[in-house]
Amino acid sequence: MCLATVYIEDDGQREEVMQDVAWIKPESGGLELINLLGESKLFQAHIESIDLMNSLIVLKRMTTDSPPMVSSD
Repeated sequence: MCLATVYIEDDGQREEVMQDVAWIKPESGGLELINLLGESKLFQAHIESIDLMNSLIVLKRMTTDSPPMVSSD
């Protein structure tokens, strides 16, 4: 199974925000990440890079003054 670990990059620092990500959906104002268990988080970010060989996705925060997570199920 090929699932990804997602990091968000802010001011040159990377922080792991979610493991076992199976889906990424564009949403109004950001991206919704959904993991294998159906848990979701919404980030105000865009995709910076995707490394499929290492199952790694890096997001770049769109604004620094807003919280990274808007919702979760």
